[in-house]
Amino acid sequence: MKKYFCLTLIFILSFVSGFNFICRAASVYSPDGPFSAKAIYLYSMDTGEVIFEKNASQQMEPASLTKIMTCILAIENTENLDNEMVTYPQNVQDYLYAYQRDYGAVSLGGLLAGEELPMRKLLYAMMLPSANEAALMVAEHIAGSQEAFAEMMNRRARELGAVNTNFVTPNGLHHPDHVTTAEDMAKITLHALEMPEFMRIVTTSVYDSGPTNRHQNLKWENTNLMQIPENSFYYPGLSGVKTGTTPQAGRCFISIAARDGFTYLLVIMGSDFYDGEGNVIDGNMAFRDTAIFYDWAFGSFRVKNLIQKGKYVTEIPLRLSTERDAVRLMTADAFSALVYYEEDASKIQLEFDIPDYVEAPVKRFDKIGTARILLSGKDMGEMELLAADTVEASRVLVIWEGIKGVFASFWFKYAVVFITLSIITYTFVMISHNRRRRRQQGGGRYRPRRRM
Repeated sequence: MKKYFCLTLIFILSFVSGFNFICRAASVYSPDGPFSAKAIYLYSMDTGEVIFEKNASQQMEPASLTKIMTCILAIENTENLDNEMVTYPQNVQDYLYAYQRDYGAVSLGGLLAGEELPMRKLLYAMMLPSANEAALMVAEHIAGSQEAFAEMMNRRARELGAVNTNFVTPNGLHHPDHVTTAEDMAKITLHALEMPEFMRIVTTSVYDSGPTNRHQNLKWENTNLMQIPENSFYYPGLSGVKTGTTPQAGRCFISIAARDGFTYLLVIMGSDFYDGEGNVIDGNMAFRDTAIFYDWAFGSFRVKNLIQKGKYVTEIPLRLSTERDAVRLMTADAFSALVYYEEDASKIQLEFDIPDYVEAPVKRFDKIGTARILLSGKDMGEMELLAADTVEASRVLVIWEGIKGVFASFWFKYAVVFITLSIITYTFVMISHNRRRRRQQGGGRYRPRRRM
C-alpha cells in the first residue's frame, strides 16, 4: 500500500453514489502547510472522486452554510422569483433583536419590518451578506414557521442523501441540535450547483437591491472574499459558494475552484475562530485553509491513462473449435483516472470476472467479461473485456456436443427413468399375472392318488 490517490485519505470509501474510485489514506497524502479546519471534504467534480477528507462524517454546526439548503428550497418552491413578493414580519425582527441581545451581533441585510422584496432579491440578501433576517423571511413565507420549514429542510436533505443532518433553523444561528457533516454539505451543495439561479446568485460579488417600500437602495457585498480580485484573499479560479461563521461553529466555507481543466469542490468546517488566548483571530482561517488545499490539489494530482484501448490482457479457454483452444481478451476502452503525480501508472493489476470458458463461434468484439483495475492494491474502477479474435466452430464438434447435450438433458434422463420404471412395472405385473393363472389351472386338475 504505497502512494495511491485517495478516495478517502483517512479511510477508504466508495461513491453517490456511483462513484467508482478508491483513494489513499490521509496519512500518505496531505498538504504540507498547517491547517486548522476540524472537518474537510475535497471532491473532484471531474471524476466524482473524494480527494481528501478529515472528520467528514462528524456532526458539527454549519453556521450560515445552512443557507445553501434554504436557498435550494426557495428556488424549488417559488414559481417566479421576480414576481413573488415577501414581507418582513415584525415577529422576525423581534426574534433577531432578542437573539443579538443574548448571543451578540449577527449578519444582517439592513431590512426593516414591513419591507417588501421579490424572492430573488431576498435570496441575494441571504447569500451575499448572509442576511439572517432574509433566511427567516424565506422560511416563514414558504412554510409558515421556522419549525415547519426545518421539517422541509430535513426531508429534502434525506432525499439528497444527507442522512447525518438535522436542521433546526433556516439561517444556521447557534442551536445545539442544528448539525450536519462536511460530507452531507457537499451532497447538498452539489445539488445546488445544478441550479442556474443558485450559481448566478452565489458568484455575484456586489448586488444593488434598487428601491423598496422602505429604502431607496440596499447594497449587498458578498462575504466570499476569495472570489473578489481586489481582496488579499482572492484565489484565481475560485467561485461561490457560501461562508459561515459563529463562535460555536468556527469559520466555515464551501467553494468550487477550477484550473487547467480540473474542478474541485471543497468543504471547510470548524476552522479556528479564536486564537490560543481566546481572542478572535484577525482574518478568516477558513479562507487560508481553502487556499492551502486548492494549492495542494492543483499541484499534486494529474489524470493519467492507466489502460490503453484494445490492450490484450488475458485469454480464456475455447471449446467447439479445432482452430485454437483459447481466445484472447482485450480492453473495450481506455481507462484514465485522477491520481497522485508520483503514482506509477505502470503498477496496475487486473482482477478478472470472466467465465471458465467460451464456446465457438466467437466474433471479435463480443463482450466476454469485465476486469477490475487496481493500483497499489486499491480499487480504481471496472472495464469491459472483449474477444480479440473471430473463431469459427467445428461442425463435427458442435454435432457431437449436441448429442451429448441430448443425453445429458433432463428430459432424456426423465424418459430413460420413465421407460425403465415402465418396463419394471410391466415385468412385475406379468409375473404376478402368470403366477395367479398357474395357481388357478392347478386347482381344477384331477390328480390320481398314489398307491403304496
